[in-house]
Amino acid sequence: MADKTIDIDIGDEITLEITIVKMLDGERASCQIAGYDHPFSMVVPPKSKPGDHFELTREAKRVDDDLGTVTVNVGYPITVRQASVGVTKAPPCKKPLRDKPT
Repeated sequence: MADKTIDIDIGDEITLEITIVKMLDGERASCQIAGYDHPFSMVVPPKSKPGDHFELTREAKRVDDDLGTVTVNVGYPITVRQASVGVTKAPPCKKPLRDKPT
């Protein structure tokens, strides 16, 4: 169980905090994502150096409130802890997703 859960729904914008650990060949870097406990390599902005922080915003694809996790796609799906992300609620739909019963 997670110690802190946030009200996250599928489609909400999730902000991930990323820290560059070391630079790799070319424009790629080994990065650490808050709430994700596995190594991660990605293309980073030019002139980035180890220790730099930046944010990555993606859409929530899957939410598990029981485990306190949310899955986002950053080239492939990763699952992070809800307590370590920022959330921007998706705007409400102007048109209902279902037709009215006839």
